[in-house]
Amino acid sequence: MFSIASITHEILQPILSLNTFNMELTLMTQYVKVALMGSGYAGKSTLIKLLTDRAPKLEANYQPTAGMSCGTITIDSGTKVSLIEMGGQSHFEFLWSDFMRGSKMVVVVTESNPKAVLQTRQLLERYKNQLNGMKIIAVANKQDLPGSMRPESVQDLLGVPTVGMVAIDPKQRLTGYKLIVNGLRDIIQVAA
Repeated sequence: MFSIASITHEILQPILSLNTFNMELTLMTQYVKVALMGSGYAGKSTLIKLLTDRAPKLEANYQPTAGMSCGTITIDSGTKVSLIEMGGQSHFEFLWSDFMRGSKMVVVVTESNPKAVLQTRQLLERYKNQLNGMKIIAVANKQDLPGSMRPESVQDLLGVPTVGMVAIDPKQRLTGYKLIVNGLRDIIQVAA
C-alpha cells in the first residue's frame, strides 16, 4: 500500500536531486580561454605576467617566447580566464590557428610604432577567417616609447577597439584587467 508521503517522496526526490546537481554546476568554476596574438617583441608574455604575477617590477628586456606562454586570472568566484599566447616569431605562426580555436576573445598586442601597427594589420587580415565570430580587442603597447602612435590612431588602422598600455608598468595592471573583464562581459556572465 502506498502512502501520500511515499508517493510525494518518489516524485520530489528526483527533482530535489536535480536541484542539488544544478546548484553544484552553478558553483563550479568556469574557465574561459583568451588568446593573445601579435608579432614577436609586442609584449604578449609581459602582458600575461602583468595580469597574473604580483611582481612589483617587470623586466623590460626582450626574451622571445619559446613555444607558448600562459597564465590565469580570476574574474569572480565562478570565472577564471586562461590567457594563452604562442610565440610571435614567424616560425610559430603555423600553430596560431589551432591555438586560437576555442577562444572566447582574442587580444591582439602590437607595439605602437607605425611599422609594427601595419604588420599587425596584416596579421589581422591573414587570420580574418579564424577570427571570424570572435571578440577582438587590441593593445597598443609600449606607449612610453618615442614615436608611439596614439591608441586612437592604432584603432583606426586596425579596425578593432584599442587600448593603450605600457605592459612593463605594474600601475597598468588595473587597465589590463579591465580590458579583459569588459571584453568578456557581453560574452559570458560575470559578476558586476
